Amino acid sequence: MEYSVNALKRGLSILECFTSKKHYFSLSEITKVSSISKTTAFRLLSTFCELDYLKYDSQNKKYYLGPKVLSLGFSVLQSLDIHEVARPYLEMLAREFDKTVNLSILDKLEMVYIDRIKVHSIRDFNINIGDRIPVHNTAAGRAVLAYLGQEKLSGILKEIKKHPNASRFIGKDGNKLIRILDNVRANGFSISDEEVLRGVRAIAVPVFSQQKEYYAVNVVVASELVSVNELKTKYAPKLIKIGKELSKAMGYQEVK
Repeated sequence: MEYSVNALKRGLSILECFTSKKHYFSLSEITKVSSISKTTAFRLLSTFCELDYLKYDSQNKKYYLGPKVLSLGFSVLQSLDIHEVARPYLEMLAREFDKTVNLSILDKLEMVYIDRIKVHSIRDFNINIGDRIPVHNTAAGRAVLAYLGQEKLSGILKEIKKHPNASRFIGKDGNKLIRILDNVRANGFSISDEEVLRGVRAIAVPVFSQQKEYYAVNVVVASELVSVNELKTKYAPKLIKIGKELSKAMGYQEVK
C-alpha cells in the first residue's frame, strides 16, 4: 500500500511472535520467527522495552510481554485464563529466588491456590493447586484483606470471629488484624512468620484485576534458611514490582 509504514509492520510482527504457548523469546529466536535482521530487531525490541511494551529478563536473556501491551489488549485477555497471563511473571520470580512461587485467589474466608511454579529444594512444602488456606493468618490472605473495601472486610471479620481461636490471630474485635493490615498497606507486602506452621515463613503481595477479583502471589520459605529481614529486603521489592506489573497486565488501573 502507498501509505504503509514498514517500520511499524516490522514492530507489530515482533509483538505477534508472543502467544499463549510461547511467552519468552531471545533475540535470535525473534529474528528467526519474524525474518527481521538482528540489528533492526534489536532496535525495535529496545524501543518496546523503553516504552514498557516488552520486558527483558537479563538473567535468561529473553524478552516477554510487558504490562502496557497486555493492558491494551485486555478485551482479549478477559477471555484468557489467569494462568496464561500470570505464568511468565511467576516463572521469572521462581528463577530469581530459586523458590516455589504460588498464585492464589480469595474465596470467602480462604485463599485457594490456583497456580504454582515448583522449584525442588531440600525442604518441599506440601502445597497443591486447589489447596485452601485461611485468609486471616496467612501472608497471601492478609495481602488481599488489606485492600478490600470496608464493607467487604467488615463482613469477613464478622465471619472469622465465629471460628474457635480466631481471637489469637485477629485480637479483640479484630483490632490486632486491623493493625497488621494497616502495615501491609503501608509496606505493600505481607509476611507470615511461623503463624501457620512452625519453621515456615511466607511473603505475599496482592494482584488486582479489572473484574474486581483479588489474587495474591506468595513465596513460602523455611525459617532456618530465610530470615524475616531477608524477606523484607531481598524478596519484598521484587515481589511488589511483579505484583504491580501483573495487575496492569490484568487490566487494573491504579487510582492515584
